[in-house]
This record gives sequence, C-alpha cells and structure tokens, in this order.
Amino acid sequence: MHPTRRSRLRAGLAVGSVAPLLAMALAPGIAQASEDTPDRATVSPDALGAGPSAVTVGNANALAQALASPSASVTGAAMETQPAEVSAGTADSSLAGFPTDGGTFAILSSGQVASVDQPGIFASTPLGGPAVRGDSDRDVTVLRVDLDVPTGSNCLSFDFRFLSEEYPVYVGSQFNDAFIAELDESTWTTSGSEINAPDNFAFDAEGNVVSINSTGIGGMTPENGGGTAFDGGTGPDGGDTNGAATVRLAASSQVTPGAHSVYFSIFDQGDSSLDSAVFLDNLVVGFTPDPEVDCAPGAVVVTHDLDLDPDSGSAEVGTEHTVTAALTDDTGAPVADTTIEFAVTGANSTSGTATTDADGSAAFSYTGTAPGTDTISGCARPVAGEACTATDTVSFTWTQDGKAVERIWGSDRYGTAAAISATSWDPGQETVYLATGLNYPDAMPAGALGGTHDAPVLLTRTASLPEDTVAELERLQPQKIVVLGGNAAVSTTLDAQLAELAQADTDDEVSRIFGADRYETAGMAAQTYPTGGALAYVAAGTDFPDALAAASRAGALGAPVLLTRHGELPQATADALTYLAADNIIVLGGSEAVSDDVVTALEDYTDGTVTRVSGEDRYGTAAALSTDYDPGVNAVFVATGQVYADAMTGGPISVAIGGPILMTRPDELPDATIAELERLDPQRIIVLGGTAAVSQQIQNDLVVYFD
Repeated sequence: MHPTRRSRLRAGLAVGSVAPLLAMALAPGIAQASEDTPDRATVSPDALGAGPSAVTVGNANALAQALASPSASVTGAAMETQPAEVSAGTADSSLAGFPTDGGTFAILSSGQVASVDQPGIFASTPLGGPAVRGDSDRDVTVLRVDLDVPTGSNCLSFDFRFLSEEYPVYVGSQFNDAFIAELDESTWTTSGSEINAPDNFAFDAEGNVVSINSTGIGGMTPENGGGTAFDGGTGPDGGDTNGAATVRLAASSQVTPGAHSVYFSIFDQGDSSLDSAVFLDNLVVGFTPDPEVDCAPGAVVVTHDLDLDPDSGSAEVGTEHTVTAALTDDTGAPVADTTIEFAVTGANSTSGTATTDADGSAAFSYTGTAPGTDTISGCARPVAGEACTATDTVSFTWTQDGKAVERIWGSDRYGTAAAISATSWDPGQETVYLATGLNYPDAMPAGALGGTHDAPVLLTRTASLPEDTVAELERLQPQKIVVLGGNAAVSTTLDAQLAELAQADTDDEVSRIFGADRYETAGMAAQTYPTGGALAYVAAGTDFPDALAAASRAGALGAPVLLTRHGELPQATADALTYLAADNIIVLGGSEAVSDDVVTALEDYTDGTVTRVSGEDRYGTAAALSTDYDPGVNAVFVATGQVYADAMTGGPISVAIGGPILMTRPDELPDATIAELERLDPQRIIVLGGTAAVSQQIQNDLVVYFD
C-alpha cells in the first residue's frame, strides 16, 4: 500500500450537508463590506516575515503532471488566463492533507502562490488582473489540462480543497471568491455579485459554485487550513485570524473515450484583495459500473480512500495478474466487510467482486488472453444501489513473447521532440537542429538532416522557446544549434537565448538554413550535403506526408529531401539538384502529388534513373518506402499521419536504431501499414507521440506484429 496515494472517482456526502448555514450569524454590516474597508488592505507576505516557501511556481505542464494520475493520460496543458506567473505552482510536501495521490499536487491562487504555505500571515497580494469574464472577476487564473480518455473509461474525477482569506468576515458579501471546474468548454461569467457557470461540475448541494458564499457557508473551518496562510490564526504561533478551508472534496464528470480538456478556474470577486486558493490532485480517468450514480456531477466530501496495487506492470499473455485493494476511512483506518467491484477494460475485458477483510484489503485476479494494455478500476460500494464511496484506477500490460509496444511521448509536440532526443542522445552533442513546431514547410528538411548527421531535432514556437526544449538543450550541451527557417518561422529574437545554450563560443554557434520560401529553404538545406551523392528525394511541397515519409530513409542514406510544386519544378529545387548531381532521384507520391511533367523534367538533373515511389495514400507511400528494409528489422516506428511533428522529429532516432517510420490514423491502423508490419516482423515497435496522436488502442493492436 502507498500511504500517500489515495484515489477515488467519487466519494461521500453532498457538500451542503456538512454544517448549518453560517450566513445567518453574520452581522448585516459585514455582508455589505466594501473594498475600501481597512481590513481589506493589501499586505505583502514579505512585510509579515514570511519564511521560505516550499511551493514552486510552475507552468501549465508542471501543474498538469503534478495533479494527474497516470490513468489521466495528459496530452497537453496551458494557462488560459493568468494575472501573473506567480499565481500557479506545485508542492511536493504534505500540506493540509495534500497530496492525496503520489508525491505532488497543483495549486492555483488569486494571489502569490508562494504565500500559501505560510501559516499565520495575511495573504492578500493583488496581482492586477482585470475582469476577463464579466465585470466583477479579478486576478483570474484558468488552467486547461488536455487528456486522451482511453477506450472503456467513462468517468473523470479529481480531489480539491478550497481555501480563502475572505472567511469568515466576508461570507455573504460581494467578495465571493470562487473555484470552478468545467469539461471541454469554459463558459463561466460574472455580473455584479452573480457568478454564472452553466458547465461547472464542481458545484455544491444547492448547485452553486464552490465559493465563499456556498461551501464557505457549508463547511469551511480554520482547522481545515492548518499549516497554510488560511489557518485563521489556529497555528501554534497564532497570527492573522482571517482564513479557512473546506474539507477534502472530490468532483466527478462523465466522459467518453477520446480527446477532452478540463478547465480549472479560481478568481477574486468584487476586488483583488484577500487571496483565495485551490489545491488540486488525483485527476483520474477510469471506469465506474454505474456512471449515473457513481459519476454524477457535483462536489462531495471524501469519506473513504481506495488504493489499488500495483499501479502498473507487465506479464506474458496466459499468466495471472492480481490486484490488491486497500480501503480506509478519512482518518486512515482500515474499513472491513465492504464490497469492492473490479472492472477490466482495454485489451482484455472482465469483472469481479471481493470483500475487504479486517485489514481493509481485498484481492482480484484474472488471466490476460490478449496482448496490450488494460485499465483496471475498483469501486468501494458499502451499500448496494448507492454510489461508490471511493474508486481507483491502475493499468497493466500483457506482452507476447516477452515483448511490449513502446511509446516515446511528451505532453505536446515540443515535449515529444525533447523525449525523443533524451532517448537517444547523450550530453556533449555536436549539433542540434531546431525547427518550428507550428508549420511544416521550413521544418521539413530537419528530419533528414538530423538522420544524416546523427543529431536530434527539437521544436520551438516562433517567438519563445518551450520549457521542454530549453531543458533538453541544457541537458544536451550542444556545440552548435542550427535553426531551420527564417524570421517568420523562428524569430531572430531567440538567437541570443540560443547562443547561451550553445557551447562552441564561435560566430557560427547559432546558424540558420533558410530561403525565401519552403522550396528555397529545402534547397539551401540540400546544399549542405556533398555533391555527387548516390540519391536525392523529391516530394510535393504543398503537403507534408510524402516528404515526411522520405525523411527517415533519406537520413539513413545520407540523402537530402527537396520539394516541388505539383506541375512545375521550382528554380530553387532545380539549382539544388544541379549542385547535388545525384546518381539517382526518387520522387515521392503519385501523379496527384507530383505530376508526370515534373518527373520528366527531373531527368535532366541526373545521369541515372528517376523513380516514383507511391501508394494509394500517405500511409501507402510510407509503407512503399519501408520496403527498403528487410524482415526482422531492428524496429518499426509508428507515428500519426495527421500532423507532421512527431514523425519529423522521429526521423533521426529511426536512423540511429535502424528502422522505418510507418504512419497511422489516430484510432485505426491503415491496411497498408498493417501489411508492411506483417512483412517486416520487427524486433521492436515504438510509437511516437501521445495517445491523442496514436491512441492506446492502436498501441494495444500493434503487439501482434512482433517477430
């Protein structure tokens, strides 16, 4: 059992049933307090002698990773709005009952997040954030977390605790700081003292958002905020008497398999004084037997915790796997004589029940009959017909002949590129190629260049380096960085930052390969290759798939990939071919991609042959290129054929390991890809990109194609 890992999709009683209403005890004058009230003055934590904070200011991806369990399959994250970077962060030490799953959790604040773990201080740090959803919201922080919900899952849940310095003085006033959670679309607005949140699924028993005037009335106490700035002066050293927190809560929403986004919002209302915060953890996606009952929307008080063990693992098809459930109450005491319902979805499908013993433990075993990954969910149901009081979700992978399909991925395309680089290249790299992650034309030559020179390809935004890219450049410590594309693709304003990350300390430690358009950029890249080579590839420049399919093989052969218009050979391409004087030319794609007239024109640029390689579509063309490899190949890489980034940055690693890149639809293996996998009989299969690009089901299906 993991004492810090307490998971559930839904647990306990409605929030509104916890305590009697407090508003009736408030003096009318308090309810009418204005932002000019002296008590609402801004006080800096530094002025109050706050100590060092264990809370780390973090970006959206860091927060998503801190709050999500592995079952959530995070594919990306972003701060939709934020008054300042200091309003969001993560913590990795125990604070007011968090984390509830693993060793970290996320914090959103309407003030400085570093104030949160400072007991006894008065946390009131206006950040200057204007209203963004109406006329009374201030210092708004909205975190979006993107997920790929696996097949068989039907419920999403997370744990939270709402904390505020507004309590108790401003309960019932217009200063109704609030927290909102929404699925797929964030639509909440404010108007005066009203908050309209039709898509909020973290509401109280009355249907209200969790705020000072709802949950603050129903269950906030200073003791719940112990160890934080919201402890109401109950700490050993006393201090500021403002502040309280809710009990530990959970909120759920039904989901369908596929791509989804969860929006977490916190904001001041009425003014920007007196901070509020929310702790977020244990974002879980799993299966519940009765989603109408077990996954009904709304906030509930956590009464039980269920922990399934092990969290993950693998075994050969035909063997038995056992999952052990440990059920405890909210004090950590074991709970006996309770039914645990188990459900398996994914590569295998089965279910069963077990009853907890005196130690709160129950076991469930099943035998895997199909290779792939299973999701195993558990539901504690003390009373038949009533909602689960706690659930947990884990995974298990079944292998065939000791082999499992691998996946290299990050939270987005930038993270995936960095993960690919980290898999194959050690620090001290001579060269790193940097390309735009936003559009393919300028980036396209990078895949072949990286493969030719045994160098990784990283991605960037136009005017800012993603944190994953910076972190990987810092790890690689490259001598030189070569940027693909001009200022419109990768802004020259990044050059100074890149120079700090390059180690050569020469004038060319940061250089560029670019032209006036995509054709000239590819031509300039081609002219970095030696003349008189064996081969040059030519693909359509109006779409990426054929050029992308060529990049891996071209890199393996030390050949460039040039681009052409459908019916006309661009002058920049002709000039590059004249320079190259390649022995042979291979054209990628059918006549609808590159016309026969262009193929004929290419004959003037080689003394050898001009050969067309194509399939019925992009998947068929990639499979046709793959026929250069013999059966029993070291590895086959599988990437989405819908976007360019993962396959392009995967080109160099496919060369390093020795194998082709095949393409797939996100949720269906094309026939041409299946046929080539069957022919290749690979030793390894490696998926490039997250489950939004190549679904978990595809990863499961690929297991049968091992040699």
